[in-house]
Amino acid sequence: MNAEGRIYGGRYQVTEPIASGGMAQVYIANDQMLNRPVALKVLHPQFAEDKSFVERFRREAQAAASLNDPRIVSIFDWGSDNGTSYIVMEYVDGNTLRQIIEEEGPLTTERAVEIAADVCGALHLAHEKGIVHRDVKPANIAINRAGQTKVMDFGIARATSDAGQTVTQTGTVIGTANYLSPEQAQGESVDRRSDVYSTGVVLFEMLTQEVPFKADSAVAIAYKHVTEDPVPPSRLSREVPEDLDAVVLKALSKNPDNRYDTAEEMRQDLLRLLRGQPVYATPILPPDQTVVADSADRTSMFPADVPPDATPRRKALAYSLLFLLFASIIVLAGIFLFNLIGPGAEKVVVPDVVGKPVDEARRILEEKGFDVDESRAASESVPENSVISQEPGDGRKLEKGAEVRLVVSNGPDAVKVPNLIGKTKQEAERLLESAGLSLGSERSTNSDEVEAGKIVEQDPSSGEEVAKGRSVNIVISAGKKTARVPELVGLTLEKATEELNDAGLTTNVVDACDTSKDAGIVLKQDPTQGQQVPQGSAVTISVNRAQKVPGVEGKTEQEATTALQKAGFKVEVTHVDTGGDSGTVVRQDPRANEVACPGSSVTITVVR
Repeated sequence: MNAEGRIYGGRYQVTEPIASGGMAQVYIANDQMLNRPVALKVLHPQFAEDKSFVERFRREAQAAASLNDPRIVSIFDWGSDNGTSYIVMEYVDGNTLRQIIEEEGPLTTERAVEIAADVCGALHLAHEKGIVHRDVKPANIAINRAGQTKVMDFGIARATSDAGQTVTQTGTVIGTANYLSPEQAQGESVDRRSDVYSTGVVLFEMLTQEVPFKADSAVAIAYKHVTEDPVPPSRLSREVPEDLDAVVLKALSKNPDNRYDTAEEMRQDLLRLLRGQPVYATPILPPDQTVVADSADRTSMFPADVPPDATPRRKALAYSLLFLLFASIIVLAGIFLFNLIGPGAEKVVVPDVVGKPVDEARRILEEKGFDVDESRAASESVPENSVISQEPGDGRKLEKGAEVRLVVSNGPDAVKVPNLIGKTKQEAERLLESAGLSLGSERSTNSDEVEAGKIVEQDPSSGEEVAKGRSVNIVISAGKKTARVPELVGLTLEKATEELNDAGLTTNVVDACDTSKDAGIVLKQDPTQGQQVPQGSAVTISVNRAQKVPGVEGKTEQEATTALQKAGFKVEVTHVDTGGDSGTVVRQDPRANEVACPGSSVTITVVR
């Protein structure tokens, strides 16, 4: 659907698409009333008549709109335009956590823990409001350019009061299979501990670039969530400390009673890790032991008897899931065979380039018609700039134009680039020196989000593995864009406003009066001419409202009073016994056409 240029709700004009999901399309739009970019989420047309989808959409708007926290994407508005439902959200200028993990690989332990702690903080606020998210995953977590974490998409959230409803509809599990808690996978009731489980999966993936359970179908993944234990993340990444293993595995406990009771408990353990303090999560125990928190003291944890996960009902469900798994495998095998031997685009065997120099490997693959994506990693055994691995491997047939991903060696001395975003130049130099790297080029740019003197961009990016000794280039914030205040004194209001608009500033008008100056001109300004101020700032100008006094001699007292009051003057009346017709004004002070300030008094002399 091409919605570019369309205006929703009479004010939100679509500029470009940014994402598409199963339920809705998301666009960047311009709020014409406030002249700012927003994210516009529009329900797909095929769901417009489905009351259940429209209700989910409405529930998302209501759930998120009630949450006021910098870690949660704000909801500004929602409505319907010609039968199409939409939600207007804060536009996050940055990337989703899904994009960051895919582009950067495993995150540093510190960065992963910081992001997970922020997610827990956002979820705790939602839980305190009685809202369970139920779809925590990297695609629903954004990181803006200032490095701030933003949790979004409460599309399947429910209030705690009705979270006991199952998360299936017409036999389909609501949520994303890789991040489902065991109770969600089984269609049982969910609570805040289900979000804790999903956050544990996200943390596991940030640390390892892998999810705890993988399979060829959603049903098979759900089966593993219910029946298999996750491996400690340190088995996949040696940089993960034992205490962090304990935190992740506690969050991923099959039995909700063995998890953190609240997202805040998990956040506090993550903060202890960052401070170098021991965590409250119990280290990994043998399989026959479980850990629960003492009800009287949530920080006291010890082995206890907990009802086993594999109840008869769960075993029955496991057999059902196993049957569905086999059925899914048969279907997938049929699809694979069709793609392998059926009609379609020309397919080419992927050559083996492992061990070859990367330039040679790229040339071989590109000559075969493949696109090449390259990432870097340290290797003790593979020479620098040679291919460590490839995906897909050799022997597979792919259509021309398909992508082959290469992992290229940085040699044994490769190091991970630290996160410099939000740091000062001096802090960055210390971090780089500790990592065996150096500071490269630097430039500055204006930023509305990052304060002056802090880093807003870096190249290579955080978490990327590079050769030891390499330099890292940075971009430092120069603060908000500024504008020079023009000279306004002596200009008319119209001309002064035009000058300020041209400078990117706004106008704040106050009244003033000086009978020695022309009416309508600027008498004073604040800030004064020549000062540098942030763009968009308001400049206060004092405009002369002095004006000529109307002539009222010869009019009746009533006529004179009405004319003077209409011109903005107060009227004082004195009487004389002679000099003209009774009730007639014979004199005024100030005289006609003299300049006076509005609100001042004009004295008229009237014949009795």
